Amino acid sequence: MKTLKKNAFIVSCQAEEGEPLFGKETMVKMSIAAQMGGADAIRSLYPDVVKEVKNVVSIPIIGITKNRNLKGAFITTTKKDIDELVQAKADFIALDCTRRERPEPLPELFNYLKSKYPNIGIIADIADIDDVKNIIPLKPDYIATTLSGYTDYSINRPCPDYELIREIIKITDIPVIAEGNLSTPLEARKAILNGAYAVTVGTAITRPQIITQRFKEYLADFQDDELLAVGIDIGGTWTRGVLVDRFGIIKDSDKVRTASTGKEVISNMLSLIKKLKTEETHFLGVASGGRIDFKTGVVGFSTGLIPDWKGVGLADIVEKEFNIRPIVDNDANCASYFQHFITDEDNMLMITVGTGIGGGIINDGRIVRGAKGGGGEIGHIIYPGNTKECSCGKVGCVETILSGRYLKENIYGKEGKEVYKKIREYSKVMAWFIDTLKATLDFYKCYLGGVLPNYGDEFLENIKNSFKQISNEKNADFINYSDLGEFAGARGAALLSLHKGEI
Repeated sequence: MKTLKKNAFIVSCQAEEGEPLFGKETMVKMSIAAQMGGADAIRSLYPDVVKEVKNVVSIPIIGITKNRNLKGAFITTTKKDIDELVQAKADFIALDCTRRERPEPLPELFNYLKSKYPNIGIIADIADIDDVKNIIPLKPDYIATTLSGYTDYSINRPCPDYELIREIIKITDIPVIAEGNLSTPLEARKAILNGAYAVTVGTAITRPQIITQRFKEYLADFQDDELLAVGIDIGGTWTRGVLVDRFGIIKDSDKVRTASTGKEVISNMLSLIKKLKTEETHFLGVASGGRIDFKTGVVGFSTGLIPDWKGVGLADIVEKEFNIRPIVDNDANCASYFQHFITDEDNMLMITVGTGIGGGIINDGRIVRGAKGGGGEIGHIIYPGNTKECSCGKVGCVETILSGRYLKENIYGKEGKEVYKKIREYSKVMAWFIDTLKATLDFYKCYLGGVLPNYGDEFLENIKNSFKQISNEKNADFINYSDLGEFAGARGAALLSLHKGEI
Protein backbone atom coordinates (compact mmCIF):
# COMPACT_ATOMS: atom_id res chain seq x y z
CA MET A 1 0.00 0.00 0.00
CA LYS A 2 1.16 3.52 -0.77
CA THR A 3 1.42 5.98 2.10
CA LEU A 4 0.87 9.68 2.54
CA LYS A 5 3.82 11.67 3.81
CA LYS A 6 3.71 12.90 7.37
CA ASN A 7 2.36 16.44 7.82
CA ALA A 8 1.08 16.34 4.23
CA PHE A 9 -1.13 19.03 2.74
CA ILE A 10 -3.91 17.53 0.60
CA VAL A 11 -6.06 19.57 -1.76
CA SER A 12 -9.60 18.42 -2.47
CA CYS A 13 -10.26 19.30 -6.11
CA GLN A 14 -13.86 18.45 -6.81
CA ALA A 15 -17.01 20.01 -8.21
CA GLU A 16 -20.39 18.33 -8.41
CA GLU A 17 -22.87 18.53 -11.26
CA GLY A 18 -24.52 21.94 -11.33
CA GLU A 19 -21.55 23.74 -9.80
CA PRO A 20 -19.61 26.34 -11.86
CA LEU A 21 -16.35 24.35 -11.99
CA PHE A 22 -17.99 20.99 -12.81
CA GLY A 23 -16.20 19.08 -15.58
CA LYS A 24 -13.05 17.08 -16.23
CA GLU A 25 -11.13 19.88 -17.91
CA THR A 26 -11.59 22.30 -15.03
CA MET A 27 -10.76 19.73 -12.37
CA VAL A 28 -7.63 18.65 -14.24
CA LYS A 29 -6.43 22.26 -14.37
CA MET A 30 -7.29 22.78 -10.72
CA SER A 31 -5.28 19.67 -9.78
CA ILE A 32 -2.28 20.82 -11.80
CA ALA A 33 -2.46 24.22 -10.12
CA ALA A 34 -2.66 22.59 -6.67
CA GLN A 35 0.44 20.53 -7.40
CA MET A 36 2.21 23.69 -8.61
CA GLY A 37 1.35 25.33 -5.29
CA GLY A 38 2.95 22.48 -3.32
CA ALA A 39 0.11 20.05 -2.61
CA ASP A 40 1.27 16.60 -1.46
CA ALA A 41 -1.86 14.74 -2.66
CA ILE A 42 -5.17 15.36 -4.46
CA ARG A 43 -8.64 14.26 -3.39
CA SER A 44 -10.66 13.84 -6.59
CA LEU A 45 -14.35 13.18 -7.31
CA TYR A 46 -15.68 10.72 -9.99
CA PRO A 47 -13.73 7.94 -11.73
CA ASP A 48 -13.50 9.72 -15.10
CA VAL A 49 -11.99 12.78 -13.43
CA VAL A 50 -9.60 10.64 -11.36
CA LYS A 51 -8.37 8.97 -14.56
CA GLU A 52 -7.65 12.29 -16.28
CA VAL A 53 -6.00 13.83 -13.21
CA LYS A 54 -3.78 10.76 -12.77
CA ASN A 55 -2.38 11.36 -16.25
CA VAL A 56 -1.16 14.88 -15.46
CA VAL A 57 0.02 14.95 -11.83
CA SER A 58 2.75 12.98 -10.06
CA ILE A 59 1.35 13.12 -6.51
CA PRO A 60 -1.03 10.53 -4.97
CA ILE A 61 -4.75 10.61 -5.80
CA ILE A 62 -7.50 9.92 -3.27
CA GLY A 63 -10.55 8.87 -5.26
CA ILE A 64 -14.20 9.16 -4.25
CA THR A 65 -17.67 8.94 -5.75
CA LYS A 66 -20.80 10.70 -4.54
CA ASN A 67 -24.44 9.67 -4.89
CA ARG A 68 -26.65 12.45 -3.56
CA ASN A 69 -29.76 10.36 -4.29
CA LEU A 70 -29.00 8.13 -1.32
CA LYS A 71 -30.74 8.97 1.97
CA GLY A 72 -27.74 8.30 4.23
CA ALA A 73 -24.09 7.61 3.46
CA PHE A 74 -23.25 8.82 -0.05
CA ILE A 75 -19.43 8.83 -0.51
CA THR A 76 -18.11 5.66 -2.23
CA THR A 77 -20.77 3.31 -0.92
CA THR A 78 -20.69 0.31 -3.30
CA LYS A 79 -18.29 -2.28 -4.69
CA LYS A 80 -19.04 -0.89 -8.16
CA ASP A 81 -17.81 2.53 -6.99
CA ILE A 82 -14.61 0.90 -5.74
CA ASP A 83 -14.03 -1.01 -9.00
CA GLU A 84 -14.42 2.13 -11.08
CA LEU A 85 -12.04 4.17 -8.92
CA VAL A 86 -9.40 1.42 -8.97
CA GLN A 87 -9.69 1.14 -12.76
CA ALA A 88 -9.16 4.91 -12.90
CA LYS A 89 -5.90 4.31 -10.98
CA ALA A 90 -6.70 6.01 -7.68
CA ASP A 91 -3.95 5.43 -5.09
CA PHE A 92 -6.38 5.69 -2.16
CA ILE A 93 -10.13 5.32 -1.86
CA ALA A 94 -12.16 7.21 0.74
CA LEU A 95 -15.28 5.49 2.08
CA ASP A 96 -18.20 7.08 3.91
CA CYS A 97 -17.88 5.41 7.31
CA THR A 98 -20.66 7.23 9.12
CA ARG A 99 -23.43 5.42 11.00
CA ARG A 100 -26.06 6.20 8.36
CA GLU A 101 -28.16 4.03 6.12
CA ARG A 102 -26.15 2.57 3.24
CA PRO A 103 -26.70 0.36 0.16
CA GLU A 104 -23.97 -2.14 1.07
CA PRO A 105 -22.60 -3.05 4.53
CA LEU A 106 -19.37 -1.31 5.47
CA PRO A 107 -17.51 -4.51 6.53
CA GLU A 108 -18.23 -5.97 3.08
CA LEU A 109 -16.68 -2.94 1.39
CA PHE A 110 -13.56 -3.16 3.55
CA ASN A 111 -13.19 -6.90 2.94
CA TYR A 112 -13.73 -6.42 -0.77
CA LEU A 113 -11.14 -3.66 -1.04
CA LYS A 114 -8.53 -5.44 1.05
CA SER A 115 -8.88 -8.82 -0.63
CA LYS A 116 -9.27 -7.71 -4.25
CA TYR A 117 -7.14 -4.54 -4.19
CA PRO A 118 -4.56 -4.94 -1.37
CA ASN A 119 -2.33 -2.19 -2.76
CA ILE A 120 -5.02 0.50 -2.53
CA GLY A 121 -5.09 2.60 0.63
CA ILE A 122 -8.34 2.99 2.56
CA ILE A 123 -9.40 6.29 4.10
CA ALA A 124 -12.36 6.23 6.47
CA ASP A 125 -14.45 9.42 6.34
CA ILE A 126 -16.14 9.84 9.74
CA ALA A 127 -18.27 12.38 11.62
CA ASP A 128 -17.68 11.71 15.32
CA ILE A 129 -15.79 9.53 17.79
CA ASP A 130 -18.44 6.78 17.76
CA ASP A 131 -17.90 6.40 14.02
CA VAL A 132 -14.21 5.96 14.79
CA LYS A 133 -14.89 3.26 17.39
CA ASN A 134 -17.01 1.40 14.84
CA ILE A 135 -14.37 1.36 12.12
CA ILE A 136 -11.22 0.72 14.17
CA PRO A 137 -11.76 -3.07 13.99
CA LEU A 138 -11.96 -2.76 10.18
CA LYS A 139 -8.43 -1.28 10.20
CA PRO A 140 -8.50 1.55 7.66
CA ASP A 141 -5.15 3.03 6.74
CA TYR A 142 -6.24 6.57 7.63
CA ILE A 143 -9.17 8.22 9.40
CA ALA A 144 -10.47 11.53 8.02
CA THR A 145 -12.71 13.96 9.91
CA THR A 146 -14.40 14.89 6.60
CA LEU A 147 -18.02 14.53 7.72
CA SER A 148 -17.89 16.20 11.13
CA GLY A 149 -20.77 18.66 11.14
CA TYR A 150 -22.42 17.11 8.07
CA THR A 151 -24.51 14.35 9.66
CA ASP A 152 -27.60 14.74 11.82
CA TYR A 153 -25.69 13.43 14.85
CA SER A 154 -22.65 15.69 14.38
CA ILE A 155 -24.38 18.90 13.33
CA ASN A 156 -23.30 20.71 16.50
CA ARG A 157 -19.64 19.70 16.37
CA PRO A 158 -17.17 22.63 16.47
CA CYS A 159 -15.75 23.93 13.19
CA PRO A 160 -12.94 23.15 12.56
CA ASP A 161 -13.20 20.06 14.76
CA TYR A 162 -9.84 20.03 16.58
CA GLU A 163 -11.50 18.34 19.54
CA LEU A 164 -12.36 15.32 17.38
CA ILE A 165 -8.73 15.01 16.26
CA ARG A 166 -7.61 14.97 19.89
CA GLU A 167 -10.27 12.38 20.78
CA ILE A 168 -9.23 10.07 17.94
CA ILE A 169 -5.51 10.00 18.71
CA LYS A 170 -6.30 9.01 22.30
CA ILE A 171 -7.94 5.74 21.25
CA THR A 172 -6.06 4.64 18.11
CA ASP A 173 -2.71 4.82 16.36
CA ILE A 174 -4.38 5.00 12.94
CA PRO A 175 -3.20 8.32 11.42
CA VAL A 176 -5.78 11.11 11.32
CA ILE A 177 -6.38 13.36 8.32
CA ALA A 178 -7.96 16.66 9.34
CA GLU A 179 -10.63 17.59 6.81
CA GLY A 180 -13.72 19.76 6.88
CA ASN A 181 -14.25 23.49 7.50
CA LEU A 182 -10.56 24.38 7.32
CA SER A 183 -10.42 27.83 5.75
CA THR A 184 -7.06 29.38 6.57
CA PRO A 185 -3.38 28.39 6.71
CA LEU A 186 -3.50 29.03 10.46
CA GLU A 187 -6.33 26.53 10.89
CA ALA A 188 -4.45 23.92 8.85
CA ARG A 189 -1.35 24.40 10.98
CA LYS A 190 -3.41 24.17 14.16
CA ALA A 191 -4.94 20.88 12.97
CA ILE A 192 -1.50 19.29 12.70
CA LEU A 193 -0.45 20.69 16.07
CA ASN A 194 -3.57 19.08 17.56
CA GLY A 195 -2.37 15.68 16.38
CA ALA A 196 -3.40 15.32 12.73
CA TYR A 197 -1.07 13.30 10.50
CA ALA A 198 -2.10 15.31 7.43
CA VAL A 199 -4.61 18.00 6.50
CA THR A 200 -7.07 18.36 3.61
CA VAL A 201 -8.51 21.67 2.39
CA GLY A 202 -11.15 21.90 -0.34
CA THR A 203 -13.88 24.53 -0.39
CA ALA A 204 -11.57 27.35 0.67
CA ILE A 205 -9.41 26.91 -2.45
CA THR A 206 -10.80 29.16 -5.15
CA ARG A 207 -7.54 30.38 -6.71
CA PRO A 208 -5.71 27.09 -6.50
CA GLN A 209 -2.05 27.77 -7.22
CA ILE A 210 -1.92 30.93 -5.10
CA ILE A 211 -3.97 29.78 -2.12
CA THR A 212 -2.42 26.30 -2.06
CA GLN A 213 1.01 27.88 -1.98
CA ARG A 214 -0.08 30.01 0.99
CA PHE A 215 -1.13 26.95 2.96
CA LYS A 216 1.97 25.01 1.99
CA GLU A 217 4.29 27.83 3.02
CA TYR A 218 2.65 27.99 6.44
CA LEU A 219 3.27 24.27 6.92
CA ALA A 220 6.64 24.13 5.13
CA ASP A 221 8.65 24.01 8.36
CA PHE A 222 6.78 20.85 9.36
CA GLN A 223 9.21 18.51 7.68
CA ASP A 224 8.75 14.77 7.18
CA ASP A 225 9.69 13.90 10.75
CA GLU A 226 8.59 14.34 14.34
CA LEU A 227 7.56 17.79 15.58
CA LEU A 228 10.07 18.58 18.31
CA ALA A 229 11.11 21.90 19.82
CA VAL A 230 13.81 23.03 22.23
CA GLY A 231 12.85 25.65 24.80
CA ILE A 232 15.32 27.57 26.96
CA ASP A 233 14.33 29.59 30.03
CA ILE A 234 17.02 32.03 31.23
CA GLY A 235 16.18 33.07 34.78
CA GLY A 236 18.05 35.02 37.41
CA THR A 237 19.18 31.82 39.18
CA TRP A 238 18.80 28.92 36.73
CA THR A 239 18.95 28.47 32.98
CA ARG A 240 16.65 25.58 32.12
CA GLY A 241 16.20 23.70 28.85
CA VAL A 242 13.73 21.15 27.50
CA LEU A 243 13.09 19.14 24.36
CA VAL A 244 9.31 18.75 23.90
CA ASP A 245 6.88 17.34 21.36
CA ARG A 246 3.91 19.21 19.88
CA PHE A 247 1.90 18.59 23.06
CA GLY A 248 4.55 20.10 25.34
CA ILE A 249 5.55 16.69 26.73
CA ILE A 250 9.18 16.68 27.86
CA LYS A 251 11.46 14.29 25.97
CA ASP A 252 14.67 15.57 27.57
CA SER A 253 15.66 18.32 29.99
CA ASP A 254 18.62 19.89 31.75
CA LYS A 255 19.53 23.00 33.70
CA VAL A 256 22.61 24.97 34.73
CA ARG A 257 23.21 27.85 37.10
CA THR A 258 22.73 31.18 35.36
CA ALA A 259 26.21 32.61 34.88
CA SER A 260 27.48 35.92 36.24
CA THR A 261 28.08 37.61 32.87
CA GLY A 262 25.96 37.95 29.75
CA LYS A 263 28.66 36.31 27.65
CA GLU A 264 28.67 33.20 29.85
CA VAL A 265 24.86 33.10 29.89
CA ILE A 266 24.84 33.02 26.09
CA SER A 267 27.51 30.32 26.01
CA ASN A 268 25.52 28.17 28.45
CA MET A 269 22.32 28.75 26.47
CA LEU A 270 23.94 27.58 23.23
CA SER A 271 25.45 24.55 24.97
CA LEU A 272 22.04 23.56 26.37
CA ILE A 273 20.46 23.83 22.93
CA LYS A 274 23.21 21.67 21.40
CA LYS A 275 22.73 19.06 24.10
CA LEU A 276 18.94 18.89 23.75
CA LYS A 277 18.51 19.41 20.02
CA THR A 278 18.12 16.37 17.76
CA GLU A 279 18.41 16.08 13.99
CA GLU A 280 14.60 16.25 13.83
CA THR A 281 14.43 19.48 15.86
CA HIS A 282 13.61 22.48 13.67
CA PHE A 283 12.02 24.76 16.29
CA LEU A 284 13.67 26.79 19.04
CA GLY A 285 12.20 29.09 21.69
CA VAL A 286 13.99 31.23 24.26
CA ALA A 287 12.48 32.74 27.40
CA SER A 288 14.37 35.40 29.31
CA GLY A 289 13.84 37.75 32.19
CA GLY A 290 13.60 41.41 31.22
CA ARG A 291 11.70 43.32 28.60
CA ILE A 292 11.88 41.51 25.27
CA ASP A 293 11.13 42.95 21.84
CA PHE A 294 9.12 40.02 20.53
CA LYS A 295 9.49 41.01 16.87
CA THR A 296 13.28 41.31 16.90
CA GLY A 297 14.26 38.99 19.75
CA VAL A 298 16.32 41.73 21.42
CA VAL A 299 16.47 42.34 25.18
CA GLY A 300 15.15 45.89 25.47
CA PHE A 301 15.62 46.26 29.22
CA SER A 302 17.00 44.17 32.05
CA THR A 303 16.88 44.77 35.78
CA GLY A 304 20.50 43.77 36.27
CA LEU A 305 19.78 40.26 37.54
CA ILE A 306 21.69 39.17 34.44
CA PRO A 307 24.63 41.57 33.89
CA ASP A 308 25.37 42.92 30.40
CA TRP A 309 21.96 41.77 29.17
CA LYS A 310 20.32 44.92 27.81
CA GLY A 311 20.57 45.11 24.01
CA VAL A 312 21.52 41.44 23.52
CA GLY A 313 20.07 40.11 20.25
CA LEU A 314 19.12 36.62 21.37
CA ALA A 315 17.25 35.69 18.18
CA ASP A 316 20.18 36.65 15.93
CA ILE A 317 22.69 34.80 18.13
CA VAL A 318 20.69 31.57 18.10
CA GLU A 319 19.91 31.80 14.38
CA LYS A 320 23.58 32.31 13.52
CA GLU A 321 24.57 29.23 15.53
CA PHE A 322 21.80 26.83 14.45
CA ASN A 323 20.35 28.33 11.25
CA ILE A 324 16.92 28.35 12.90
CA ARG A 325 15.12 31.59 13.73
CA PRO A 326 13.87 31.22 17.31
CA ILE A 327 10.89 32.73 19.07
CA VAL A 328 12.16 34.92 21.94
CA ASP A 329 9.87 36.19 24.70
CA ASN A 330 9.75 37.19 28.34
CA ASP A 331 10.04 34.24 30.74
CA ALA A 332 6.78 34.94 32.56
CA ASN A 333 4.96 35.29 29.23
CA CYS A 334 6.23 31.85 28.25
CA ALA A 335 5.21 30.28 31.57
CA SER A 336 1.74 31.82 31.32
CA TYR A 337 1.40 30.61 27.73
CA PHE A 338 2.17 27.06 28.82
CA GLN A 339 -0.39 27.37 31.65
CA HIS A 340 -2.93 28.63 29.09
CA PHE A 341 -2.04 25.72 26.76
CA ILE A 342 -2.51 23.11 29.49
CA THR A 343 -5.61 24.47 31.24
CA ASP A 344 -7.23 26.12 28.20
CA GLU A 345 -7.77 29.38 30.11
CA ASP A 346 -8.15 32.28 27.67
CA ASN A 347 -8.25 35.04 30.30
CA MET A 348 -5.76 34.52 33.10
CA LEU A 349 -2.85 35.93 35.05
CA MET A 350 0.30 34.05 35.95
CA ILE A 351 2.43 35.44 38.78
CA THR A 352 5.83 33.75 38.84
CA VAL A 353 7.66 34.09 42.15
CA GLY A 354 11.36 33.60 41.56
CA THR A 355 14.46 35.73 41.87
CA GLY A 356 12.06 38.56 41.06
CA ILE A 357 8.32 38.71 40.33
CA GLY A 358 7.21 37.96 36.78
CA GLY A 359 3.80 38.40 35.26
CA GLY A 360 2.20 36.75 32.27
CA ILE A 361 -1.18 38.01 31.09
CA ILE A 362 -3.39 36.03 28.71
CA ASN A 363 -6.27 38.03 27.26
CA ASP A 364 -8.69 36.33 24.86
CA GLY A 365 -6.13 33.58 24.32
CA ARG A 366 -3.22 35.89 23.47
CA ILE A 367 -0.24 37.14 25.46
CA VAL A 368 -0.36 40.81 26.44
CA ARG A 369 3.11 42.05 25.49
CA GLY A 370 2.53 45.77 25.23
CA ALA A 371 3.93 48.23 22.71
CA LYS A 372 7.60 47.58 23.55
CA GLY A 373 7.50 44.23 25.32
CA GLY A 374 6.80 45.69 28.76
CA GLY A 375 3.34 44.19 29.19
CA GLY A 376 3.21 41.99 32.28
CA GLU A 377 6.09 43.67 34.13
CA ILE A 378 3.87 43.61 37.20
CA GLY A 379 6.69 43.11 39.70
CA HIS A 380 7.59 46.77 39.29
CA ILE A 381 4.27 48.14 40.46
CA ILE A 382 4.89 50.35 43.53
CA TYR A 383 3.45 49.07 46.81
CA PRO A 384 2.31 51.93 49.08
CA GLY A 385 4.74 52.60 51.94
CA ASN A 386 7.43 50.26 50.60
CA THR A 387 10.87 51.89 50.81
CA LYS A 388 13.01 49.03 49.52
CA GLU A 389 15.19 49.73 46.50
CA CYS A 390 14.58 47.42 43.54
CA SER A 391 17.19 46.05 41.14
CA CYS A 392 15.41 48.00 38.38
CA GLY A 393 16.46 51.26 40.01
CA LYS A 394 13.07 52.26 41.40
CA VAL A 395 12.08 52.36 45.07
CA GLY A 396 9.06 50.47 46.38
CA CYS A 397 8.55 47.81 43.69
CA VAL A 398 6.29 45.05 44.97
CA GLU A 399 8.78 42.35 43.95
CA THR A 400 11.12 43.51 46.76
CA ILE A 401 8.58 42.15 49.29
CA LEU A 402 7.06 39.26 47.29
CA SER A 403 9.98 37.64 45.46
CA GLY A 404 11.51 34.26 46.15
CA ARG A 405 14.54 36.09 47.48
CA TYR A 406 12.37 37.78 50.10
CA LEU A 407 10.74 34.44 51.01
CA LYS A 408 14.12 32.77 51.42
CA GLU A 409 15.47 35.55 53.63
CA ASN A 410 12.42 35.91 55.85
CA ILE A 411 10.34 32.72 55.84
CA TYR A 412 12.01 29.65 54.32
CA GLY A 413 13.12 27.11 56.93
CA LYS A 414 12.27 29.43 59.83
CA GLU A 415 9.83 28.93 62.71
CA GLY A 416 8.21 30.96 65.49
CA LYS A 417 5.74 33.79 65.90
CA GLU A 418 7.82 36.24 63.88
CA VAL A 419 7.71 33.91 60.85
CA TYR A 420 3.90 33.56 61.06
CA LYS A 421 3.70 37.33 61.21
CA LYS A 422 5.82 37.53 58.04
CA ILE A 423 3.55 34.98 56.32
CA ARG A 424 0.48 37.05 57.19
CA GLU A 425 2.18 40.22 55.94
CA TYR A 426 3.24 38.49 52.73
CA SER A 427 -0.28 37.13 52.18
CA LYS A 428 -1.83 40.58 52.62
CA VAL A 429 0.55 42.13 50.08
CA MET A 430 -0.04 39.32 47.59
CA ALA A 431 -3.81 39.65 48.06
CA TRP A 432 -3.57 43.43 47.46
CA PHE A 433 -1.44 42.70 44.40
CA ILE A 434 -3.96 40.24 42.93
CA ASP A 435 -6.89 42.52 43.69
CA THR A 436 -5.17 45.49 42.02
CA LEU A 437 -4.39 43.45 38.91
CA LYS A 438 -7.85 41.91 38.75
CA ALA A 439 -9.44 45.34 38.78
CA THR A 440 -7.20 46.26 35.85
CA LEU A 441 -7.27 43.06 33.79
CA ASP A 442 -10.51 41.29 34.76
CA PHE A 443 -9.15 37.76 34.39
CA TYR A 444 -10.95 34.52 35.27
CA LYS A 445 -8.01 32.68 36.83
CA CYS A 446 -4.87 33.65 38.72
CA TYR A 447 -2.03 31.12 38.93
CA LEU A 448 0.85 31.46 41.36
CA GLY A 449 3.99 29.78 40.09
CA GLY A 450 7.74 29.66 40.58
CA VAL A 451 8.85 28.76 44.10
CA LEU A 452 5.62 29.77 45.88
CA PRO A 453 3.86 26.36 45.50
CA ASN A 454 6.73 24.86 47.52
CA TYR A 455 5.39 26.69 50.58
CA GLY A 456 2.27 24.52 50.72
CA ASP A 457 -1.51 24.74 50.72
CA GLU A 458 -1.75 26.55 54.07
CA PHE A 459 0.22 29.44 52.60
CA LEU A 460 -2.20 29.57 49.65
CA GLU A 461 -5.18 29.60 52.00
CA ASN A 462 -3.66 32.57 53.84
CA ILE A 463 -3.48 34.45 50.54
CA LYS A 464 -7.07 33.55 49.65
CA ASN A 465 -8.38 34.61 53.07
CA SER A 466 -6.51 37.90 52.83
CA PHE A 467 -8.01 38.49 49.40
CA LYS A 468 -11.55 37.91 50.67
CA GLN A 469 -10.95 40.39 53.48
CA ILE A 470 -9.91 43.25 51.19
CA SER A 471 -11.99 42.53 48.09
CA ASN A 472 -15.69 42.89 47.38
CA GLU A 473 -15.44 39.41 45.85
CA LYS A 474 -16.03 36.83 48.56
CA ASN A 475 -14.89 33.87 46.49
CA ALA A 476 -11.15 33.45 46.06
CA ASP A 477 -11.22 30.02 44.39
CA PHE A 478 -9.91 31.59 41.18
CA ILE A 479 -6.49 31.87 42.89
CA ASN A 480 -4.51 28.64 42.56
CA TYR A 481 -0.98 27.35 42.52
CA SER A 482 0.43 26.43 39.15
CA ASP A 483 1.49 22.79 39.27
CA LEU A 484 3.43 22.83 35.99
CA GLY A 485 6.85 22.72 37.64
CA GLU A 486 10.13 24.48 37.13
CA PHE A 487 10.27 23.89 33.35
CA ALA A 488 7.00 25.71 32.58
CA GLY A 489 8.78 28.71 31.05
CA ALA A 490 11.02 26.54 28.87
CA ARG A 491 8.06 24.44 27.72
CA GLY A 492 6.08 27.57 26.92
CA ALA A 493 8.96 28.96 24.87
CA ALA A 494 9.21 25.69 22.94
CA LEU A 495 5.47 25.66 22.19
CA LEU A 496 5.52 29.30 21.09
CA SER A 497 8.16 28.35 18.50
CA LEU A 498 5.89 25.60 17.16
CA HIS A 499 2.92 27.93 17.18
CA LYS A 500 4.67 30.72 15.25
CA GLY A 501 4.13 33.03 18.20
CA GLU A 502 0.61 32.05 19.23
CA ILE A 503 -2.16 29.81 17.96
